[in-house]
Amino acid sequence: MSAENALRRRILSEYRKAYDANKEVPFLHTRQHLTERLSESYDVLAPQVQFLEQNRYLHWKAADVFKISPKGMRATHSEQDLAGEFPD
Repeated sequence: MSAENALRRRILSEYRKAYDANKEVPFLHTRQHLTERLSESYDVLAPQVQFLEQNRYLHWKAADVFKISPKGMRATHSEQDLAGEFPD
């Protein structure tokens, strides 16, 4: 579980960076930018992104494009919040 939580923290951190960089369009495409940013394959990332979406950390838009949700924003407010949400 700790490996999954570590990956979930990395994913949410990337979405938070995208949000902070461009609040008008804070989206990441899971197959393109996220795989490049995290140096992980789509097959590794997809189940974790799906978990985050189903648990309301991310909002799904279209064609595998996701936006960080209010719950995701709270979880990524600080490193301590993120570690508390997804502990090792």
